[in-house]
Amino acid sequence: METILIVDDEEDTRLLIREHLKQEGYEFLEAHDGVMAQEIIKERHKDISAAILDWKMPKLDGIDVLRWIKDHAAYDQIPVIMHTGMEEAHHVREGIEAGAFYYLMKSGKQDLLVSVVRTAVSEFKYKNSLLHKIEEEGNPYHLLVEGTFRFRTLEEGEYLALRIAKFCAIPDAVVGISELIANAVEHGNLNITYQEKSDLVTQGLLFQTINERLALPEFSRKFVELRLNKHHDKTTMTIKDQGTGFEFNKYLNFDEARVFDNHGRGIAIARTFLSVEYVGNGSEVRVTIPSVN
Repeated sequence: METILIVDDEEDTRLLIREHLKQEGYEFLEAHDGVMAQEIIKERHKDISAAILDWKMPKLDGIDVLRWIKDHAAYDQIPVIMHTGMEEAHHVREGIEAGAFYYLMKSGKQDLLVSVVRTAVSEFKYKNSLLHKIEEEGNPYHLLVEGTFRFRTLEEGEYLALRIAKFCAIPDAVVGISELIANAVEHGNLNITYQEKSDLVTQGLLFQTINERLALPEFSRKFVELRLNKHHDKTTMTIKDQGTGFEFNKYLNFDEARVFDNHGRGIAIARTFLSVEYVGNGSEVRVTIPSVN
């Protein structure tokens, strides 16, 4: 059972959020101000899969709680959704730069709230799963100097990402590598557009659609090629798909124009950990991974 922390000084708002999310089967923790939220997080952070924060509250504002969360390694991975009536562009930018997973308007459609929370919880679980696997598994590629791999599915790509991350001095880099690999499969080879993915995530049909397209004749022979070269202080990686490319410059940084979308942050996330450079039309990306000392 996943637990959502709801932080808002208005009881009616907390009740409304619970009503909209109860269909997902979540459990809830609640706080009516930022100080109370801090106490709950200190005690229950291992149970929390996502937090929904109002911006303006008594004692301590939500944006300050967000910054506090991101400053503590014990709970900085909790995805935080700012849920507020403050919709000015500079507030959106401030929230995203402080580490908000999403920024939602209280006046927005409530089905978007459900979709965003579902996505936040799913990505939180996925990221924790990847990091846990890194800790548990050995690395059969520790003697690898250079190599070329070809794969078709997300599962095959994740298998590689986990082992490549073993070379890296930053364990969280596995998330960025996985995002770049997923983009190559989904958007590159399978031609799932940005808007299509938005709709599929909302409907909960993304992975079903990916598997269906992988079986179609026009996609069944496409593969992603991943090349590795390991050096004493770094590993260079090239990921090349067989798609037609995309406007990658739009996705290199967190963009407040897309902050209300339920995906689209993967490349920007990867760039927080790694050196990422797209080549040509965007069907090829070169990545530099700092090595473990």
